Amino acid sequence: MEMAFVFEMEYAAPHSYIGRYIEALAEESGARVSVLQSGGKLTLVGDPSDERLAPFLERLGKELPASLFMGESSHRIDEMPPPSFRKKEREAIPHATGLCSRCMKEIFDVSSRRYYYPFTSCSCCGAQYPFFEHYPFVRENTLMRFFVPCEACRNELEKNPFRRDYPLVSCHDCGIPVRMKDRSKERFANDAGSFKKMFEVAARAIADGKRVRIKTLFGQRLFYDAAKVVREKERTMLLVDGGKLQKLCAVIEEEKHAVLSIERPTIHAAVADEEFFGIYGRVTRLKYPDEGFTILLARELLELGYDQVAYEPCDETEEADYVIDFDIAIEPQRETHLFINKSTRFFVEGERALFPLALERRSDRIVAGHGMALVPRKEGLLIDRMEKFESADASALYLLEGEEIPLEHSRTVSFSQETGSVLSVLVEHGKERESAIGVHFGEEPTFIYHNGKKPIVAVPAMEFSAGALRERIAGLREGSDRLVANFESKYPDIAERLFKGDVGNIFEVAAVIMELPKVGFEAVGKEAMKFRGKGGLQVDTKIEGNRFDPYAFVASLMSYKMAEVESVLLAYSIFESFGDYVTEIATQLKVKAKAEHIVLCGRAFGNPSLFSRVQKKFGHQSFLMNRILPIDRENALLGALAL
Repeated sequence: MEMAFVFEMEYAAPHSYIGRYIEALAEESGARVSVLQSGGKLTLVGDPSDERLAPFLERLGKELPASLFMGESSHRIDEMPPPSFRKKEREAIPHATGLCSRCMKEIFDVSSRRYYYPFTSCSCCGAQYPFFEHYPFVRENTLMRFFVPCEACRNELEKNPFRRDYPLVSCHDCGIPVRMKDRSKERFANDAGSFKKMFEVAARAIADGKRVRIKTLFGQRLFYDAAKVVREKERTMLLVDGGKLQKLCAVIEEEKHAVLSIERPTIHAAVADEEFFGIYGRVTRLKYPDEGFTILLARELLELGYDQVAYEPCDETEEADYVIDFDIAIEPQRETHLFINKSTRFFVEGERALFPLALERRSDRIVAGHGMALVPRKEGLLIDRMEKFESADASALYLLEGEEIPLEHSRTVSFSQETGSVLSVLVEHGKERESAIGVHFGEEPTFIYHNGKKPIVAVPAMEFSAGALRERIAGLREGSDRLVANFESKYPDIAERLFKGDVGNIFEVAAVIMELPKVGFEAVGKEAMKFRGKGGLQVDTKIEGNRFDPYAFVASLMSYKMAEVESVLLAYSIFESFGDYVTEIATQLKVKAKAEHIVLCGRAFGNPSLFSRVQKKFGHQSFLMNRILPIDRENALLGALAL
C-alpha cells in the first residue's frame, strides 16, 4: 500500500493566498506536493520518498507568511489519498495584504530589480485589489494594462512560480514613476536610487516636524511625528520597529501575532509608555506597515531612530509640507479593524484582506447591499464590490432595505440589516437550520428569533426621534419635567444643542451630554476605553412595551450629568448597562423559545467595555459570532442566503 506524508492546518477563511504560496514554494523547491483547501483546512500531501520534500518543508516552516486565519496543524504518514485529491482550480481573485517575506527581501536587496520599488507584490501577497477594475483578474482588466512588462518581468510571467501569469508584475524598468512635491520644487523617482532618496527625504522631513502626505496603495495617508505636530484628528500609531511593540503598547500574544500577520489589521491597543499618553491617549489604534510606500518610509524612519510614528487616513485635499503621488487612480478598500479579547477574535469592520470573498456554497440568487454584491460564479459564490461584476444570471435579487441600486429583477426580495447579520453568523457556522436568538446591536439592540426556517423580530429597536426629544423626556414619568427644566438651567448650551433636533441617534445624544469633542458611537466608545475603575453606574435601559426605551436612557444620562458624574465613568457605564440588558433579554428569550443558540452581531459589540460585560454576564453560556466576515454591514449579504 502506497503511503504519503500528510500535513494538515486549520485555515478558517476561503482566501487562496496562503495555499498559492505553498504551491509556488513547492514548485520552486522541486518537491512533489499536492495542496487542497477545503472544509476549513489546508491539506498538503507529499511523497515520503521524495528527497526534496524535507528541504521544502524546512523552507515552508521558515518562510510561510503568518495569517490571522491559521489555526493548529499536524502531520502524519498515512495512506495515499485517491487520485481525486487535487487542488481545486479557482478563478483568480485579487486580494490586498501585506508583503510576503520574498517580496520584502526584494525591496531591501540592493541588487534586486525592485530595490525600494513600492509597487512590489506577487500572486501571493501585496496590494492587488487597488489596481483591479473588473473580472476576470487579468492584466487587461487592471490599471497595469498601461505599462508593458520588460523582458525580465515577461520571463517571470513564464518561469517564476510566484509570478506566473500574475497581472500586476512590474519593476523599476517597466513600472510606475512617482513624484514628490514640496512648497518649492518637484522631484521624480523612477529607479532604485531616486526611490531610495525620496523615502530618505520624506523620513527626514517627518523628523524635522513636517507633515508628509503619501498616496499609498491603500489610500492617502498623512504621516507625522505626533510629538512635534499638533493635530485634533484621531491618529493611528504606526509601529516602525516591530521589536519595540511590547515596549510601546501593552499587548497580549494574540494581539502581537495579529498586528504582524500578513493581513495587517488595525487593533485597539493600550498604550504602555506614559510618554505617549498625551499624544495617543490611553488607548490607540495600532498598525504595522502594510504596503510598499509605508514599509519603505518606516525603514528610513527606523534608520533615524524612530520606533513609532503617527498617521491619519485622509484625502488629496489634506495640507502637507511634502506630498508623494503617482498618476494612477487606484481604488483602495476600507481598513480592516480586528477585535481581540483573550481567546475571542472577530472583525469589527473593513474590506481589506477580507474581500473579495469566494465561497464554496451554491445559490442561484444575487444579494446586494452596501455597494457590494454576492454573485453566483462557476465555482461557487463571490462577494465583491458591485461594479467589479459585468453580468450574472440569477433566479432572484435579494436587496438590503434602503438600498437604491441600478439592478432590476422580476423577483426582488428585500431584507433588513439586522436579519441578514444574524443569519450570516448561523450560515458561517453551518447552523442556519437550527433555532437561535440573535442580537444585532448597531445603534440600538434588536432581538431576532430564528426557528430554523424563518427569522422573526422578537424585540425591535424603538424608533428614536430627536425632534421630539424634549417633550418625550419631560413626559416620561412624574418629575421628568423638572429634570428637563433643571438641566436647561444648569447646562443651557448642552440643552440647546440637545433639543434643537439635529442629533441623529442615542450615541450622538450621549456624546453631547458628556460634552465630548466629537459625537457618535466611536466617540463614546473611545471615552469608555479610558476608564480604569472596577465597575460602572446603572444607566436606565427601561423596557417599554418589551423594547429598549431610548428616552428613558437619555433621561438617565441627564440625571447623571446633573450629578456631575465624570464623562469617562458615564461612557463606561453606558456600555456596561447595555451589556446587562442584552444578556438578560437574550437569555430570557432563549429559555422561552427553547432556542439552541445565541448569536451576537452588530458593530457595538466591537467596543471592549460592552463585549467584556456581555462575556462576563453570559458566563459559561456560549454564543456565536462571525469568524471571517465583519460583524456588521457586509455580513448581511451572506445571511440573505438563509432567507
